[in-house]
Amino acid sequence: MNQKIKILIGILIVGIVLIGGWWVWNQVFPEPETCIDSNEQCKGKPDGASCTTGVWCDQFGRVCGGQSCVGMGSGKCFKGRCVSFKEYENLARVAITTNVRIVKDDSKWVLLVDGRPFYIKGAGCGVYKGKNGEDYLLLAKELGANAVRTWGIDQGTREYLDTALKYGLKVSAGIWIDYATPENKVSFLNDSYKKKKEREVLNYIQQFKDHPAVLMWGVGNECVYFTYSEKEKVALCKFIDHLARKIHQIDPDHPVMYASSNFVELKYIKKYMPSIDIVGMNVYPSLRTCHSVWKSLRMDKPYILSEFGPPIYTQCPRDKNGLSFELSDKQKAVYYREIINQMYELKGYNLGGFVHHLGETTQESMTWWNINYSFYKKYPYWIIYNLYTGKKPPNLPPLIEYMNLSRSKLKKGEFFEINFRVADPEGDPLHYEYKISTTQEGVLKYYVNEFLHTKVKEENGIVKIQAPLKKGVYRVYLFVYDDKGNVASLNKSIVVE
Repeated sequence: MNQKIKILIGILIVGIVLIGGWWVWNQVFPEPETCIDSNEQCKGKPDGASCTTGVWCDQFGRVCGGQSCVGMGSGKCFKGRCVSFKEYENLARVAITTNVRIVKDDSKWVLLVDGRPFYIKGAGCGVYKGKNGEDYLLLAKELGANAVRTWGIDQGTREYLDTALKYGLKVSAGIWIDYATPENKVSFLNDSYKKKKEREVLNYIQQFKDHPAVLMWGVGNECVYFTYSEKEKVALCKFIDHLARKIHQIDPDHPVMYASSNFVELKYIKKYMPSIDIVGMNVYPSLRTCHSVWKSLRMDKPYILSEFGPPIYTQCPRDKNGLSFELSDKQKAVYYREIINQMYELKGYNLGGFVHHLGETTQESMTWWNINYSFYKKYPYWIIYNLYTGKKPPNLPPLIEYMNLSRSKLKKGEFFEINFRVADPEGDPLHYEYKISTTQEGVLKYYVNEFLHTKVKEENGIVKIQAPLKKGVYRVYLFVYDDKGNVASLNKSIVVE
């Protein structure tokens, strides 16, 4: 027989065998009508049950529904999710640390996590990932923090909690409660808003009460302060107390905190919120007055510095253009240092605190609150690091000794000069950046201001910046970077007429 004919017959036989095998396989194991979502396998199953990781795969790893089989493998169920063996071991190992208690010992309060004292050295961190890919929870870990705080359900997502857990951070999970004003169209004197909010809150608690990163629930932030009517204030307080009771029924393992604006809401907490476990106080710029008021009211609950930092913009003098003066990095660091030392001194009355702020909030200015700027660490960051860890910073940022603008009132598009003097403690190489931002005031949104396109030119060693092309008041920023991941900043205002 011709050799070529033999080869063709062989190929034909192999093809028949393959087609027949495929037909038999599909008779025994038919293509599934619906594809398997790996997490769907774990609904109603106990932790540790076997599952198949990956999405859009049948149990034999075949392509399903026109989608590729991604990341298929064996895993285990954990809290309704299918995770890898390695992730399951990590989650199961720390899952027992979800029990949080407050005890009073020799007239001092102690926060216990899994039976062990836990003093909060925290950072307020509203987003875990920045607009440019910054990992703010990693920055919190490197700061020496052991906990972070969010303000709203939209911030404390599963991804946030999982990332915090990966870095060994506990989370004060915030639940935003709107303040009652006519502009807000929210009232606590009727049930419509309250019923909707209660469902939202309790669903969130139910979803994450067993997550090992959760430290406590933060229900409300300064909303009594921002509510105008006294009747509404009282109704709001009673609603928060109602939520606290409901949360305790669902989750007896985590305390509930309400955060007051400084000390001004303490009398409402004492009178109308008996079910709250912890008094939060947002402390600017000193703890001593807040502590004194807390003590004079004979509060029967410990407090946490739910936020703390340098003076807020309403506590600062205004410049000739009507904007609040923003302190230098070194001046801000003095306030952080003083408050942390006061917090340590009064430990036992307080359970610790959360420095404000780590991330990229743009309230008042692009740099007012943040102890970092994007990936870079500022002088306050390293002062806090030293106080949280007891370690000396490996490298300090540059310091801006002064910054002046040649003019503060300008025409649209006009150029002005900036001059300054900087120094670096270690003599590191430096580079500079100049920016202009909007100047909206507001503390009830995370993102308030933004940078504008800024044209800069240098002539004979003199730096010139172009004013914006629209009328208004703006801030002009100088950023000074070293080559060790640090930055310094300072700003001055201009008016474009």
